[in-house]
Amino acid sequence: VAVQRAHAMTAQAISNTLWGLSDLRHELTSSVFEGDLIPILAEMLLNKAPKMTERQIELDFPQVACAFTKLQLQHRPRIKTIASRCQKPGMLKRMNDWGLCALAWSYTDGFPDAEFIEFRFSLRAEVARRG
Repeated sequence: VAVQRAHAMTAQAISNTLWGLSDLRHELTSSVFEGDLIPILAEMLLNKAPKMTERQIELDFPQVACAFTKLQLQHRPRIKTIASRCQKPGMLKRMNDWGLCALAWSYTDGFPDAEFIEFRFSLRAEVARRG
C-alpha cells in the first residue's frame, strides 16, 4: 500500500518518509527491506530530481543521504546521484547548516569510498569556511 501511495507523494514527503523509517530502523521488520520499500521510495525521489528545484534538492537530498547512512544502505547509483546533484556550483554555499552537516557525515561515515573523495573535500571545505 505504501508503494502504491508513494507515486502521488511529493519529493519532500518521500524524503521525510525515508527519514522516519531510518529513525525506526531498530523496530522495522525485514519485510520493509525485503519488499524493497526503502529502495523504491529512494528511486521515486531520484526520478523526481530532474523536475525539482535546487532548493528542494538542498533540503531533500541531504535528508535521504543521512537516512541511507543510518540504515547502512549502499545503493551506489542513488548515492552517486545525490552527490552529483549537490555538487552543482554554489549549492553547498547556499545549503543550510543541517543539510551540509548531514552530507558531510553521510559521505564520511556512510560512504567513505574513494570515488567520493572530491565531494568530501568540497563538503569539508564548506564546513571549514563556515567555521
